[in-house]
Amino acid sequence: MSKLKLIDINGNISEVDFKNTSLLEKKPNKQAMFDSVLAENAGDRQGTHKTKTKAEVRGGGRKPWRQKHTGRARQGSNRSPQWVGGGTVFGPTPEKNYSIKLNKKIRKLAFRSAFTIKFNEENVMLMKKDTKLDKPSTKSIVNMVKKAKLENTSILFVLNDEGDNIIKSCNNVQLFEAKKWNQLSVRDMLKYKKVIFQEDIMSKLEEAFA
Repeated sequence: MSKLKLIDINGNISEVDFKNTSLLEKKPNKQAMFDSVLAENAGDRQGTHKTKTKAEVRGGGRKPWRQKHTGRARQGSNRSPQWVGGGTVFGPTPEKNYSIKLNKKIRKLAFRSAFTIKFNEENVMLMKKDTKLDKPSTKSIVNMVKKAKLENTSILFVLNDEGDNIIKSCNNVQLFEAKKWNQLSVRDMLKYKKVIFQEDIMSKLEEAFA
């Protein structure tokens, strides 16, 4: 049975058996991970871009010249698209929806694949389930990481529902990020070098993604 390193709030490290083997894939599926990250990135796009049409551009109320007998092409408004300063034809609108639907099986496969890659690289660690802070303290988190000899390493902490103070403590450190287990994504795991899971959430992840 594989072993994982277990860290406590003081930075002390021990080893425990890894029991959640259903989170591992024999061969990580790169396409599933690609599709998952693509869907996450697309979901972040707000679609707030907007261009003005001929009806929305200011000015152009008067016909530039009479319809006939000028030798020039007929024009109805100097705010038509062919004029400088005119409206845009078929420009982007806020109604554009960039979201990409992802099959539930693919989402689960992508998560297991990303977890497997981190596990095989020995970049998965556990944190004791009773690890918590009474108040936000960046110093406590930095000292913990320093004692564990993980300084200068980008780390993602995946926490249980009581991890609010740890999340706030990590906000001041550029290399750290902390999230609750139900906010974790494939993109998050691939972004950081080390992923530290709180011990008691592994069963929840197994239930959600295995």
